[in-house]
Amino acid sequence: MDFAKVYKKCRRAQALGRGLKSVEACVGRESTDYIKIEEAEINGFWPIHGYRVTTLDGTAFFPRNLSELPRASGLAWHREAFSSADIVVPPYYTFRTLGRHAAEINSAVTQDDRLKLGDRMLLEIYPPDGLAELIEGVWSVRKTFDQFHSQLVESSKAYCLGLYNIAIVGLLPCIEGIVRHLGLASGMDVGNDVSIRTLSVVFKRLQQKEIDMMMEGYDWYPRNEISVSFLDRFHERVQMFESISSYLKSKLYLHTDSAPDYLTLNRHGISHGFFQGYATPANYLRLFNLLSALSFAAAMVEGKGSLKHPGPTPESETLTICLLKCAALNHLIH
Repeated sequence: MDFAKVYKKCRRAQALGRGLKSVEACVGRESTDYIKIEEAEINGFWPIHGYRVTTLDGTAFFPRNLSELPRASGLAWHREAFSSADIVVPPYYTFRTLGRHAAEINSAVTQDDRLKLGDRMLLEIYPPDGLAELIEGVWSVRKTFDQFHSQLVESSKAYCLGLYNIAIVGLLPCIEGIVRHLGLASGMDVGNDVSIRTLSVVFKRLQQKEIDMMMEGYDWYPRNEISVSFLDRFHERVQMFESISSYLKSKLYLHTDSAPDYLTLNRHGISHGFFQGYATPANYLRLFNLLSALSFAAAMVEGKGSLKHPGPTPESETLTICLLKCAALNHLIH
């Protein structure tokens, strides 16, 4: 059976929205070699209702009406609000916590006010013990983070000591290396390429894998309709990957000639000495938060790891004590 042709016929005849019998009649007019047609549901944070068409050649999914699905649910609103403050959607926090901060940022009138509210949020959700719990309780169990563990610990110590230049510069190679490892783990041969084009493709691959898992068991479905851009309306993991990719493209890796005046946290501007003023506590936490989002992506790729906010561990408590000592020393010397 030519699934694409039959699906288009059923769609034009408006049979898909009228129910199972109408779909059976429509398919029967086009082909008689199907075995069974039944109602089906695809689960992807929101149910996609449709029909499972089974033939000797394979199995297809015909969606009933994709316009039934919401256009801006899940993380969409949060992502827009946090993006306006140059922040990736923070993982491991409840919608209630995220919603409170997103509403405050959305209420700001000027870009400067949005950035200040974003700064305040980051300082609130990432105290020294919070840094330690993520580094030792979450990131330390991610294979994609293994190579960078000691550098992440050193960077957090520099941050608590008030050495923000060193702390920020120390995180940049970790971010690039972890994204490359995510690409390798998802089946991409990224080599040593750190261009934004390659890094963006990594997240497109991760988003497509979400669709592949969702549509497992089907040989055909309308790929131009059930696409990454469609799922980005409501699928929270696809939305999170898009939040990371968008931040990399529009903020961290944005060409310096295109960067707005307020944007100082930019990889090229920092690496080549073009930008000043980036060495602030909140900018360090912007990168730390990006790494936290990458650890969420790593959990998806590696197929293990909790997505809940971590609690203290013996290792994190040891690092917390060290970071608090660094912070106390910072107050003495600055």
